[in-house]
Amino acid sequence: MDGCRAAALLAFSAFFITLNGSPGAAQTPRLKPRTLVEVEAVEPPSDSELYCKNIAETASEARLKWQTWKLISLEARLRDRIAELQRKETEFEKWVERREVLLNEVEDQVVSIIGRMRPDAAAAQLSTTDEEAAVGVLLKLKARAASSILDEMEPSRAAQLTQSMMGLTDPETQRSF
Repeated sequence: MDGCRAAALLAFSAFFITLNGSPGAAQTPRLKPRTLVEVEAVEPPSDSELYCKNIAETASEARLKWQTWKLISLEARLRDRIAELQRKETEFEKWVERREVLLNEVEDQVVSIIGRMRPDAAAAQLSTTDEEAAVGVLLKLKARAASSILDEMEPSRAAQLTQSMMGLTDPETQRSF
């Protein structure tokens, strides 16, 4: 054999041994063939999904504007209602003031009338009147006239009115005619 052929044969056998591995040599790990990984096919979004996605921000802005408008209109209605209630409150206060003036005039007239009555007639009138009104009248009368009227009343009613005048039955209550 010629030297060139021997060298080629030797190189070929070395290559073959390296490739297949020799029984005494350490074998290099062989790579496993790759397996295909299943990937789910992603469907493109439908037209309705794309539409919803595209108008979501616009719809959110429109909703916010509507809610803002609604709050502004409610605030205006509330301000109008407050103004109306304030007008009614002022009107009511004026009415109460006129009523108090009228009641004071009437009370003064009633006190004047009862003060001019005979004690027995005044006692009969105050005996049938509610307790607050009777006490109010007796407190506005002069002491001599009030004592004459109380003297003509039933003792139990006179005692009840006297206690009320002193504030023993209900000190918290303001007595007024």
